[in-house]
Amino acid sequence: MILDIYEKCNADKGCHERWERWESHRDEISAVLNERIFSAEKIKNAIILGAGRCEDIDLKFLLKHVESLTLVDYDYNSMEKAIERQQLDREESDKVTLKGNVEFTGFYKEEFINEVIDKIKREESPESVVQFITAHLSSINSGLSQSLDNNKYSLVISGAVHSQLIVPYTQIAALNEDYTGQLMLEAGNIANTLAENYNKNLFSLVGEKGWLFSYFDVMELSESNNTLQYEEIINGLLVQNEYQKIDEFFLQNGGVAGARHGYNHLFQLARQYNPFEKCWIWQFRDNKKYYIRSLCVNKV
Repeated sequence: MILDIYEKCNADKGCHERWERWESHRDEISAVLNERIFSAEKIKNAIILGAGRCEDIDLKFLLKHVESLTLVDYDYNSMEKAIERQQLDREESDKVTLKGNVEFTGFYKEEFINEVIDKIKREESPESVVQFITAHLSSINSGLSQSLDNNKYSLVISGAVHSQLIVPYTQIAALNEDYTGQLMLEAGNIANTLAENYNKNLFSLVGEKGWLFSYFDVMELSESNNTLQYEEIINGLLVQNEYQKIDEFFLQNGGVAGARHGYNHLFQLARQYNPFEKCWIWQFRDNKKYYIRSLCVNKV
């Protein structure tokens, strides 16, 4: 069921154009990796969480600088297609390992989802359903490290994952309009909790003296929410590296669920390592863009 939800929400009618549309976004990511990490050292083993179709990552560029690469996602087929789409040769493909059916949070266990749906079908009170959900949230253990054989990595990459962690919950909440309002009141807290737990897991995967690079789609710029008008202002502030002003002007009243809080929480976790910040605008679709904040951290 989780796979069905992600496939539905991540569908893009212009998917055949996405590789070209996202070129500048990939270039921003490659530039940070090259300037902060690859210019200084060769990476033994790297991992990308939420790899999916890998349209935001230039795998050929990455494989020039790492001895091995693990791609992780819930959707195995998307990663297979990514290998084909980027036309990796035999030597490059041999350096890549795919791990599918990996759920990052521990929150979306099938038995839990089925129980929530059953409670809604039985027309239990919205309050009791919420109580069941919050009790489950407080008890979760993602088991992400165990899913990856407790390996440590020289480089951990996470791209726009935090905003996706809440997606299955919102889809479940929308199954019955009599429950949607009550369940969505909890969405913010759940998104933040899942983001914090995920950040802790990210750090646990980084080996001694290893690197973590994570980027966050903290603000949507689109016609639907009337925010495209701010793009020029944000670009002007980006040129001056005025990231704090952008945060103060545009993000105080919200942002993409899980992403903004996830960024702030990870920054606090990484503060002792003097994280490097880089921000840019991602041309996601013709009528939708995202303001991206990224952190690059050397765990030394």
